[in-house]
Parts: sequence; structure tokens; C-alpha cells
Amino acid sequence: MSTTVSAQFLLEGAVYALEQCGLLLREANVLYQNGSYASAVALAAFAREELGRWTILLDLRRKILRGHHLTIRQLQKACENHVRKQIAGMKSITLRGDRDSGVGKVLHARMMAAPGSAEWKAAQQQIDQIDQQKMKREPDERHKLRTSALYVDAKSAEKWNRPAKEISAMLAHNFIADAVNDYSIQYGQWYTKLDFVKSADPELHDALLQWTDRPELTPPEHPRWPET
Repeated sequence: MSTTVSAQFLLEGAVYALEQCGLLLREANVLYQNGSYASAVALAAFAREELGRWTILLDLRRKILRGHHLTIRQLQKACENHVRKQIAGMKSITLRGDRDSGVGKVLHARMMAAPGSAEWKAAQQQIDQIDQQKMKREPDERHKLRTSALYVDAKSAEKWNRPAKEISAMLAHNFIADAVNDYSIQYGQWYTKLDFVKSADPELHDALLQWTDRPELTPPEHPRWPET
């Protein structure tokens, strides 16, 4: 007979995953500051997976509280897929683009238009569409970037993937910054201050307060802008 897990066990696992996310982002930032951009991206990608694990485990915990049963094997299987964890770890979308790019032009158009005007609404509609497209493709792209940041591999008969040369300072900065932004939301609203959780999920709020020795999380630290 398979052993089932408790709601408290899942709460502990979720918090430990969020704790690990913060630790990995801290180490990714150290690597970034030392110029190890590929390794920094790889660690930040793993941090995002732990952020996804936090979300997945909290969702599973809610099912347990509703009367479902979950075995250790089912729990492990729920957290096996890298892309699934990337999907679960997506808490926000960041759009970047210079003024000559398509995204940059749309962002600039919204910024220059009067809020609520026809021009503003048209630009916002385009931005919403871009957001939706990015949400669909981003988790898989982040997983692929983690792989390319870690491994030397043949890209073609004439070219090798070299992580040390492929990952730029700006790419690493943006990747880590986006991950820190998403971690910051969970760190502040869902764990440290608990004000948001009190109204959004009262049961989780009370469970966290009752866990008197729950871990202190690593404060979010954004990477500095790369030197030019």
C-alpha cells in the first residue's frame, strides 16, 4: 500500500522550494557579478523551476484539504517535468524592445497615447496579444536556454554550442532580473508580510502562522546593470 502525504508535509515542501528558489537566485547573482553568465542563467532557470514547485505543491495541498489522497510517487511525478515547473513558475510577463523593434514601437505608442483613447486601446490590444504569445512559448524557451547554458552540444556540422560564449551579460541580466521579479511577489505578498495571503487564502495564512519555526527566506536582490 502506497503511503499518502499530509497537507502539512506539502506545505513544508512548498516552503522549502521557495526557500531554494531564493538561494539559487542569490548564487546566480554572485555568478553574474563574477562574469559567469552562462552558469548564472542555468542557476536562475533552476530557481524558476523551484518557484514552479512551490506553486505546484500548494495546488496539491489544496486538493488534499478538499479530501483528495496523494501518494509519494504521485507527488514526485507531479514535479518531474521541467517545462511544467517553468509554466507554474511564471508569475509575470516582461516585454522589452528598443524603439525600432516591433514590441518597442507598440510600447512607445501606448506610452504616448492618452489613457483610454482609441490609440491607447489599440496599442494595449496588441500588447495583450504579445503577452499571450509570450506566455505560451516562454516556459519551453527558458528550459531550452537552461540546457544551452549548461552543455556543449553540436548545433550543426560546423558549429558547437559553447555556453561560455553564447550567453551575454545583457541576456543573463534580463533572465535573472525577471526571475527575481517573480520571486519577489511570492517572497513579499505570499510569505513574508502575509497581508495579501490573509485575504486571498485565509487557510494558508493561518497554516503559515502556526508553523512557528518556518524558514526565513533570502531577500530578493536584483542584478546590477551590465557594464558597457
